[in-house]
Amino acid sequence: MCLLMMKPCNFLIMDEPTNYLDALAKESLKTALEEFEGTVLLVSHEEAFYREWTQKVINIEKKI
Repeated sequence: MCLLMMKPCNFLIMDEPTNYLDALAKESLKTALEEFEGTVLLVSHEEAFYREWTQKVINIEKKI
């Protein structure tokens, strides 16, 4: 992470970015992320938001 901060790069780290957004804002964010020319590391519980545009999903849900 330190190396990423020392030079320009196209890397976003987002933790639950859809919290408190209405449907229109979520759609706008989704469109912006789909068009983003870089890497997005996203933590989200809202599969409907990310499923269409992600290339890889790592599920770390704890199963009991």
